[in-house]
Amino acid sequence: MSHRTLYLESFAGIAGDMFSAAFLDAGLVDPETIRAVPALLGIPEVEVEILDTQRAQARFTKIRVVLPGGGGQGDHHHVGDHHHNTDRHQHAGGHDHGHGEGHHHHHYSALVHQIEDSDLDPVAAEFALRVFRLLAEAEADSHGVPVEKVAFHEVGAVDSVVDVAMAGVCVAAVGAHRVVASPVKLGRGTIQIQHGTYPVPPPASARLAVGMPVAPVPESITRPNVELSTPTGLAILKALDPEFVDGWPSGILTAQGSGAGTTDLGDYPNVFRVALFEKTEGRDAEEELAPGKTLSLPYETDRTVEVCCNVDDQTGERTAWLMEKGLELGALDAWVTPLVGKKGRPAECMSFLVEPEDVPILSDFLLRHSSTFGVRYASWDRFKLKREEEVRETPEGLVSYKVGWTTDGEKLKEKPEFEDLKKIWEENEAP
Repeated sequence: MSHRTLYLESFAGIAGDMFSAAFLDAGLVDPETIRAVPALLGIPEVEVEILDTQRAQARFTKIRVVLPGGGGQGDHHHVGDHHHNTDRHQHAGGHDHGHGEGHHHHHYSALVHQIEDSDLDPVAAEFALRVFRLLAEAEADSHGVPVEKVAFHEVGAVDSVVDVAMAGVCVAAVGAHRVVASPVKLGRGTIQIQHGTYPVPPPASARLAVGMPVAPVPESITRPNVELSTPTGLAILKALDPEFVDGWPSGILTAQGSGAGTTDLGDYPNVFRVALFEKTEGRDAEEELAPGKTLSLPYETDRTVEVCCNVDDQTGERTAWLMEKGLELGALDAWVTPLVGKKGRPAECMSFLVEPEDVPILSDFLLRHSSTFGVRYASWDRFKLKREEEVRETPEGLVSYKVGWTTDGEKLKEKPEFEDLKKIWEENEAP
């Protein structure tokens, strides 16, 4: 079994088109799959161009969304002046189109319906919905309005919807078990958006970046006003919920590629990079990773998988039923952890410990029957006692005992089974 780690490197920030272009450049997604995204969204008249471009004297991949009539994506001006026409609300998408009469305004609910009614792969569609939810919440918080009242302009325009959907297709195609990322580069100076002159990062970007480690603008970038990461790019990153690291992860590097932004930064490549690492979980890897082997402890070892999801809109009765059914479906253990979710809402994390082969069963069950829109899972190596069951005669009748041994025959602990004790207690209960 192969464990895949996806590394996201904001070498010169992140934007939606740069994200998908990096996956293309790495060969992690097929060009025709990307070109088919507009048709899956119900807008076949829109085209996706895949181009080669030069940045800092090296070749990189670039994506351009072409609108009907030849109007194209003016690309993400996420560096330098964000845009020049301040009658366009562009701070949440980074596009510069000159749409004129073709400029699109979408309310959040309409955008959700477009994605839900699309022919996108369910994983890609769920990811796109998550990205736009994050964008909507950032915009709503910035403007002091409910999420349902948010009206997207450039973010809601056709080309930006394609950008986010393409990102979902890329994420679904890779199917990484773990996502790690470098600190993000936001930029410096000021930009012009529809509401006037704002510092970098502008309001929506600043809200999306909360919780992320931030890196300074590299000294090689000399522009005084430079926006390196767009809200769309930051929302994509936030939706992936990566583990932030300072360097590349370990493993066998199987693919890497970079997606180019629009502005040429001279000797500093204006690119976003992805890399995919794999570790084989076969016999050799288990010999290397198994704690019992490494530490020479007298216990059995195995590998299990924790399947979990967060919910904040589910009744306690539903949660109890789900936990019970999860155990019936083969979970080795199940538990609920209370937590505080977004905007201070009380929530809970449902967790199930399962055998690796049962991950699809539990994941499908939770996505179908709980209120969650996503399930995550991670492998765990375990030490465990060798277990035996003994049935013993006691003054109260037969009782089953669970006995724990080391692999070299030392008995460490024992305990009577709860169900047998419960039966004794009920039989001896006073009227």
